[in-house]
Amino acid sequence: MAMNKEKASGIIVLVIICCVFMALIETIIEPAYVVKSALTVAVFLLLPLVYAKITHTKLLDEFFKIDKRGMMKLFVLGSFIYAVILGAYTLTKNFFDYASLVQSLSADQKVNSGSFIGVALYISFCNSFLEEFFFRFVAFIRLSKYTARKIAYIFSSGMFAVYHIAMIGMSFPPLMLLLALIGLAIGGLLFDYVDSKNENIYHSWVIHMFADFAIMTIWYLYI
Repeated sequence: MAMNKEKASGIIVLVIICCVFMALIETIIEPAYVVKSALTVAVFLLLPLVYAKITHTKLLDEFFKIDKRGMMKLFVLGSFIYAVILGAYTLTKNFFDYASLVQSLSADQKVNSGSFIGVALYISFCNSFLEEFFFRFVAFIRLSKYTARKIAYIFSSGMFAVYHIAMIGMSFPPLMLLLALIGLAIGGLLFDYVDSKNENIYHSWVIHMFADFAIMTIWYLYI
């Protein structure tokens, strides 16, 4: 597809506006988790679909194409990532105060032991899909159709990292916040890369789910 500066600019502006809106929701309005989840669905899924309809931007063509032969490899890779994250936690738990971090994060997200299972399931399955649809499919795969792919790589991974930093706010100490920002940006680039061949989000979604499984496991240990 030929480059189209107007459509590329439209997608970039849409992504920025959505991220700023969700950052305000996370840091200032701070609604109940159910309300915030509904807003995430509206902003990360429904709004891009409405935008695509209004601007006649192709968004969902070939979205549902699944590489069935590669799915087992993905689950193996996802399991490996799960093990790596838990391994990193085991190696660093004596150096970082994960208990205080989880308590602060739980307070910020209004999550307690009674609501944790539901929140963990939503984050692992639903929220991971919404983020992959928004940051990978809209901000990378579709954007790369209208501009240089390297721009889509940088934009998608950068917005993915900044959005999550806005979510966790001051829950992390400065050093961990910086490491989280770098790690998220690198993770975003890797997610973009694994989706670039088949141009769908199933690869990054499976990996994202297993990464969230690991994070939820660590969270559960301190909830």
